[in-house]
This record gives sequence, structure tokens and C-alpha cells, in this order.
Amino acid sequence: MTLVAPLRFGLIGVDSPHAPSFTRLFGNGSDGVVPGGMVTHAWKGESASDFPLSRDRIDDFAEEVSGLGVVMCDSPEAVAEVCDALLIVSSDARTHPRYFERVAPYGKPIYVDTRFAPTLSEARTMLAQAQASGALVLAGSPKRFTPEFQAVLAGGPRQSVSLDGPLPTQPGHPGLAWYGVHLVDLAVAALGAGPEAVTVHAGGPGSGSGSTSVTVAWGDGREAHLGGAADWHPFTTGRIDAGSEFSIEAREAMLVGLLEGLVTSCRTGRPNVPLPEILSIVAIVEAANKSLEAGLPVPLSPN
Repeated sequence: MTLVAPLRFGLIGVDSPHAPSFTRLFGNGSDGVVPGGMVTHAWKGESASDFPLSRDRIDDFAEEVSGLGVVMCDSPEAVAEVCDALLIVSSDARTHPRYFERVAPYGKPIYVDTRFAPTLSEARTMLAQAQASGALVLAGSPKRFTPEFQAVLAGGPRQSVSLDGPLPTQPGHPGLAWYGVHLVDLAVAALGAGPEAVTVHAGGPGSGSGSTSVTVAWGDGREAHLGGAADWHPFTTGRIDAGSEFSIEAREAMLVGLLEGLVTSCRTGRPNVPLPEILSIVAIVEAANKSLEAGLPVPLSPN
């Protein structure tokens, strides 16, 4: 029997709790909750002064990751040179396009955590860079890969999905760009790529406990209804069509399905999320923020 060496994953940007969580769950490649991979190297990343979640946490997370045995490097390129696959886990989505540009030329699988890119234009550029170098693009909210959600996708074609979850924002990440992207990801996973319009109704101020509701419409009558309040809580709930319901709790165990899928994708060379769905998620978030500002439906650009 031939033993397969664990994949060496490298972290790019460690200002997110996903950095130490991914490292712990992989373990040493065989003794972790998720076998087949291990985090061996990391680059700390660059924190923006206007983004407290990065600025105030990056040093502590870097220390925690280092304490778990990860070698800290002085550049993303140094990580890319020695690792089999890369994990862009920086919490500030504004950094993703430039980090991606720096590591894409190495032609290795690259996972971009949850908030793929701030704009559709940047997302398209990232996919073009990956195509030019042969890099495998991996993406998706961890919630997409949970057994709770995957179970309700097993029933065949779907016409509607209703989702509810927390919708807080952060500096530089307005509207759905921060936590709302999780709901958008689930909607696209359920109904597919290619929605045609987004409408947002805000029931209160974006920084308080006011609620927001979003309707995403596909041309054939499929619809996603997303809603929630600005106050964070750990539960995301949903219903597909008239029946199947689910609830996902945000905790470290929620990440297992994502990491298992990343190992499989890196081994097989197949994306864990179809590229048109990545573009649709980014397009919905961008259009939703425009709709929130204008108070009108916003059509979506084709993928």
C-alpha cells in the first residue's frame, strides 16, 4: 500500500480566526480532524488601519499559528514556493485580489476564503490570472459544505430558498459584503448561477439592529429571499421550496466539510465551487449594495 503524503497548505494573511482553526483541524496531516493536509507555512499579511478586526487581531493570530508549529514567512511568494496549495484567509476582502495576483503565477490550488473579491471586475481578473497560470481556484462559504445544508440539497431541482442569518457589516464591507455573503453563497449553491436581478429593502439603520431583506430573482421564476438583522448571532437557518429546513451553527466544527473538500479538490484538480457560481455570488453582493443605496432593483451583469 502506497502512503500519500499530506498536502502542505500555506496560509496567506492570518488576521482571521480561520487561520488557527484550519491549522488545528488539519493537525499534522494524519492525526487531525481532517486528514490529508497540514498547514506548514504562513505569511502574516498586511492589516489596514481602517479595519479593526484585522489591525487589532493579526499579531495575536500570527502568534497562535506560529505556536501550532507553522513556519512564518516574510512574503506570500515564499509561502507559495514551498507549499502544495494556498489558503487566502485574510478577513479583509479588499486584500484578496492583490494577494491572489502575487501567488497565482505559481500555478498551485488557491482557496479564497468566503468573500472572494469586493467587485465582479476584480473577481473576473482573478479567474483570468488563474487560467493563465493553471492555478485551481477554490472558494465558498464554509456553511455551503456543512452536512446540515448538503442534506437539503439532495432533493433535486429547487425553485426557491429562504434564508435568515446575521447581517452585520464592517468598515470597507458594507451591505452584504461582510456576513451577508454567507447567505448569498447558500442561495447560489441551492439555485445555481445566473440570477438576473437583486432588490434590497432595509428596515432600519445598517449599524443597529434594523432588519434587511433581499430578493434575488432568476429569469425562470426561481427566487431567493435573504433576511436578517445587523446584530450578530451564531445561527443561520433556511428553507428550500416548501419543505426542507436546516440550521447551521457557526463554530469550529462547521469548517470540517470545507477542509475535507479542499483536500479532495487539490487531489482531483476539480473546483469545489463552479466558477460561474463564484462570479454570481460576487455579482449579487455588489448589486445588492447598489440596490440598498438606490432603493431600486438592480439587474445583474451576465457571468
